[in-house]
Amino acid sequence: MDQSAIIEQLIRAGQLPTPDKIRSMLQQEMVSVPIKKHSVENGETSVQILTNETYSPQKIEVKDFVNYFRGRHNYFKNVLINRPELSNATSIARLSGNTKTSIIAAIVDIKRLSTGTMKLQLEDLSGRISAIISAKNPEALAKAQSLCLDEVVAFKGSSGKSIFFVDDITWPDIPPKQRARTPDEVYMACLSDVHVGSRMFLPKTLNKFLKWLNGNYGNARQRAIADKTKYIVVCGDIVDGVGIYPSQEKELKITDIYKQYDVTAKLFSKISDDKQVIMIPGNHDAMRIEEHQPRLYKDLATPLYELPNVHMAPNPANVIIHKKDNFPGVHLLMYHGYSFDYFVENIASLREAGGYDAADKLWEFLLKRRHLAPTYGATLALPMNEDPLLIREVPDIAISGHIHKSKIGSYKGVQTISCSCFQDTTSFQQRMGHHPNPGVVPLVNLQTGKAWSLRFK
Repeated sequence: MDQSAIIEQLIRAGQLPTPDKIRSMLQQEMVSVPIKKHSVENGETSVQILTNETYSPQKIEVKDFVNYFRGRHNYFKNVLINRPELSNATSIARLSGNTKTSIIAAIVDIKRLSTGTMKLQLEDLSGRISAIISAKNPEALAKAQSLCLDEVVAFKGSSGKSIFFVDDITWPDIPPKQRARTPDEVYMACLSDVHVGSRMFLPKTLNKFLKWLNGNYGNARQRAIADKTKYIVVCGDIVDGVGIYPSQEKELKITDIYKQYDVTAKLFSKISDDKQVIMIPGNHDAMRIEEHQPRLYKDLATPLYELPNVHMAPNPANVIIHKKDNFPGVHLLMYHGYSFDYFVENIASLREAGGYDAADKLWEFLLKRRHLAPTYGATLALPMNEDPLLIREVPDIAISGHIHKSKIGSYKGVQTISCSCFQDTTSFQQRMGHHPNPGVVPLVNLQTGKAWSLRFK
């Protein structure tokens, strides 16, 4: 909960929002989420939220941005410097002569010249330099089409007088992943963008999914899978919110935010207690849009917190599920996906790959950069000392929502899942170029790693 929400809560309770009370409530909100375990027929389920909420509201100054970008540069430098091909890497300030070398730098500016050549402005902690990727080097130029502002990458080449000629590009990238497999047969269902409260919300579709989850819908094989589906992840936009965009009230069936979460809780209360539900917020939920987003505010979503099998996590969140004595668990990276819009709009290679219809390529793009929003401004982000959007640990499964499009993919062993929605196509989505497929639910067999989708609309 941020400071403004706490002030509002105190005022509603008839209390004076003094600095001491605000500080005390902020500290209470920063308590880490405990592991919850529930016994089931084939052992027990477990959920561990690894991502803590450590941000305390404060005045943002220039030094905060400086520290943020320095920290990001140092992290990626440490990732890249250990690569054998970058053993001769040096700083920009030490470049001299015409010897072959490498530099690790952030991209400050990108220009595409009429000749096909690309000109970059690069920066590290020692200084800046212009870089050229010649049209005569088609391999490097092809790679460069995916470069984005602010990302930190390694450039191999040679330096001339105040300029660096790029021969090749190396991203931080994730190493190949040997995905964790559960010892027992257990499944995970992936949801997002429920949008309760919207006139476009699809309650019949959601109830059909809930009916299946409880073993009352589908053929014998599908009902057997439903019985072993012990984890349900919900990647944000749980409700449609209030005042999210101009004139939204015209498109709302429920205009009270408390009522939206109350109706949501009644729907999710139909899920039996042996199945664990993990929720993160999205840009439509009632909280700040800046990422990371904290857990849903308890005073607004109280009925959801009262459900015994619902676990609240921040956005983004690292989560371990199904951890047992001799099994480390399956590592999930949950992210709503607000940055996807920026990269579809600004990266030509992503648009050519399918844009919003190719969420697997979006995940590949982000995993390769080990960051959920490598361009500052791709999403609203706070300049924090420890960047919450860095992908420090490689997950087994990366799950997102936001674009209302179901897509299953894989990159270097990491399973990538984009979730569908429970809302019909809106006029805004049509303008944005989204192509939603509502009611499609990706399922993952956590024992075999196989993933596929069930359609409920």
